[in-house]
Amino acid sequence: MEHPHIRNMQDKCKKYKLCHVVFQTSERALLEGILLDNNSSSAELLVPEDLAAPESRFFEVRQNSGETFPPRYRIYKKVTVPLSSVVSIYLFPYYYPSYPYIYQRNYHPQ
Repeated sequence: MEHPHIRNMQDKCKKYKLCHVVFQTSERALLEGILLDNNSSSAELLVPEDLAAPESRFFEVRQNSGETFPPRYRIYKKVTVPLSSVVSIYLFPYYYPSYPYIYQRNYHPQ
């Protein structure tokens, strides 16, 4: 008989398929990635890995404060996670910036 916790994780995997998710494991580790697929005992994630950018003066991006930020390169690796070790699954939180002004619907400048 299937354990209810694993059944709950399978249902969440079906719900969040192809979404950017975070898995929390029983060892308190957080795995972030895109949920590709799952079966009765495991789930497949595409997990990002940052790569070092090659040193070049042509790839620097300058911000207004004068700081330089090198470009960011990523590769994605497929990782299989056993559902028995997953404690919780939730969507990756994306935060929207708050702007210093609010658009008004019926605003007409004179």
